Amino acid sequence: MRIISCLRNGALCALLAPGLALAADKPVVNEKFSDLEPAIQMLRSDVGKDRREIVKANMLLTPSEAARFWPIYDQYRADMTKIGDRRVKLITDYAANRNSMSEEEANRLLKEALDIDKERTELKESYVKKFNKELSARTTARFFHIDQKLDAALDASLAARIPLVY
Repeated sequence: MRIISCLRNGALCALLAPGLALAADKPVVNEKFSDLEPAIQMLRSDVGKDRREIVKANMLLTPSEAARFWPIYDQYRADMTKIGDRRVKLITDYAANRNSMSEEEANRLLKEALDIDKERTELKESYVKKFNKELSARTTARFFHIDQKLDAALDASLAARIPLVY
């Protein structure tokens, strides 16, 4: 919680959703928030570990299933982190321009948000196929159910912290 409290804007504490996997690279943020990159990276690491533990506790995998599941999961989370990086940039751009946003900037940010949502859905669809090649459809469905619940909790936190455009 001390990391969250160091963030200047309540909206920025939820910068991580949905890309909460361990990130090797620093997230790209609006230059006005570049001082937050280390805190974002640390928070991502902590939450990514927690997320993995929640998935592990709820997947109920046999050792054979686990050997097939975790490499795909790790790649999935790495790919979701790339999309999460785009979302971090979007949110920090919004925060930086919130009080002086032009019509053009509002349209750009809205288009980027929709593009991110589309990319998330396409990525999930591609990973359903990958998981289904290695695991039963029920196991794949369980994972995406867990993943969706975790994303929903993070998205709710994000929504509660980001003020509306005026």
